[in-house]
Amino acid sequence: MTAQPSRTLPSSRNAGWVLVAAAAVAIAALFGPQIITIAGKGRLHGPDLALFAAQPMVLQLHILAALGTVALGGLIFSMRKGRTFHRTAGWIWVVLMATTAVSSLFIVGLNGDSWSVIHLLSGWVLIVLPIGVWAARKHRVDVHRKTMTGNFVGGSLVAGAFTFLPGRLMWRLVFG
Repeated sequence: MTAQPSRTLPSSRNAGWVLVAAAAVAIAALFGPQIITIAGKGRLHGPDLALFAAQPMVLQLHILAALGTVALGGLIFSMRKGRTFHRTAGWIWVVLMATTAVSSLFIVGLNGDSWSVIHLLSGWVLIVLPIGVWAARKHRVDVHRKTMTGNFVGGSLVAGAFTFLPGRLMWRLVFG
């Protein structure tokens, strides 16, 4: 039995982007004034590669894998589903997402030398990611779509957006 490409309506394909926009609005509403005040003091520039190189290897791996999940995930969202590219890129995305989640377990510092609340998201990703893969293998398109969209939006985009808050490393890499 061969897998049939999903025949989702354009509106359902855009549902993930609606969630991203809603998250951006929520972040802007919660942190907008503080970000604007601090952003006025920063300047946009190319990434500070010296600062990136000075970070521990696990943090470098985490950042590169996370950037890969955002870039490849956006590409996967924009392409037709169920084709060879979707399956191949999907496997690469799963490896990048698992790498991001596992590497985050070795990154501490926000909460002293112990895990913080964000590590719960890493644990959740490591539980839900195999469910999404299993659903794809079993042709459970609805479950696959929900789990992978949730991982991409929550685990990559929303969590990634919080790393760009003023004072955090990603802020300093790009704006500092």
